[in-house]
Amino acid sequence: MIKKNILWIVIGVVVVAGVIYLAMTADFSAISQKSGQQNASEVGETLVPGTSAVSKDGKVLGTDGQVAQNNAEWGTSGAPQQSGPVDVKSLPNDTVVVNVSASGFSPNSFKTKSGKAVVLSLTSKDTYTHSFHFADQNLKAVAIGVGPGETRAITFNAPTQKGQYQFFCDLPGHKERGETGMMIVE
Repeated sequence: MIKKNILWIVIGVVVVAGVIYLAMTADFSAISQKSGQQNASEVGETLVPGTSAVSKDGKVLGTDGQVAQNNAEWGTSGAPQQSGPVDVKSLPNDTVVVNVSASGFSPNSFKTKSGKAVVLSLTSKDTYTHSFHFADQNLKAVAIGVGPGETRAITFNAPTQKGQYQFFCDLPGHKERGETGMMIVE
């Protein structure tokens, strides 16, 4: 009877050790892919710290790992993400650099290609807080807010529909004094 109990204890220890070993060495990537999550190696790279990553096929991703939706609610996991304060010198070479002051946006227009991943930075060049928003509700998630002298960035997918898209500062009185501009999608 004692030998039988010892045998069952040994078998139990071996089974538990085997389960622990398998759990520690298992590759769960196939499981996470099936559940809709992406592995870090599939995501690509983040062009500006704090902004959305860009996939290897050139699509901007939300924090949920899916293609970012420009019409999502601002700041949600499916929307393009704004960075914290950044140094303009650290931005990628092809960044659309926009400055804003009480005089307006400079430049007050820029061009981009349809469907392209765009890195946009906004810098307040005065002692005011400013913002960048598009008038088109299909771009409502593409927004940046900056404090005095601050630069922030966002990475987003340009619309696939060619045309002109108005942007503006949504702080009271700023749009009325000329803080408006145009993105031209070719």
